[in-house]
Amino acid sequence: MTNVVCVNWGKKYPVEYTFRLFNMVKRNTTKDFKFYCLTDDVTRYDRYPHIHAVELDTDDSGWWTKFQLYRKGVLPDGEYLYLDLDVVIVDNIDCFFEHAGFGITRDFIRPEEGLLPGKEYNSSVVRFNNTTTDGLYKYYLQNKRMWLDYQKQIHFFGDQNVTSAYLNYYPDFLNVFPDEWLWSFKKGVERGKTAGDRSRMFGDSIPEGGKICVFHGNPNPTEVTNIDWIDKNYQ
Repeated sequence: MTNVVCVNWGKKYPVEYTFRLFNMVKRNTTKDFKFYCLTDDVTRYDRYPHIHAVELDTDDSGWWTKFQLYRKGVLPDGEYLYLDLDVVIVDNIDCFFEHAGFGITRDFIRPEEGLLPGKEYNSSVVRFNNTTTDGLYKYYLQNKRMWLDYQKQIHFFGDQNVTSAYLNYYPDFLNVFPDEWLWSFKKGVERGKTAGDRSRMFGDSIPEGGKICVFHGNPNPTEVTNIDWIDKNYQ
């Protein structure tokens, strides 16, 4: 038995996003799994026993609530695959469950030099054991005022920048996912080299070896029309 977890905080994503994610995981793994959702309103999931809703006790909001994944006592001890609510799974993901160590993908936009010094990683999909991640949570918490100050200067500064900074300090903690497993709907599979043409979505077709498409920023999958593989898989 392994575990899948997502975060649905606030009103940005309706409950239906959680259901879609559960269904995509179920269709695309041979593993037995429990599905958890960290949320500020567990009552939204009262009628759905297959989703284990965990109410968060935190003054964080938005993407900062993702650090609760790594806090001791929030989730039962074990191995987890975290997935953003707006990813689209198109193929078998057993390889993510079998991936050892702290798994994360290189950032699509600035993989070699992030907003903070060092490499940057995208936190839409993360493989972790929560018995080993308390240091990451404490790193966030101890420097929280600084992170929020950064966000005031750069509005899209968030959890993945802090996570990246931690991983740059502790590279032996990291086991990066193969690039081909994940691709960006906006930027495609190639990291850091696609043109900045915002009129074009470079990842609008499934690349060879692609398993999960990441919809960072806009658009969300529900806002995309006339692409068969999204209609087929995002349900």
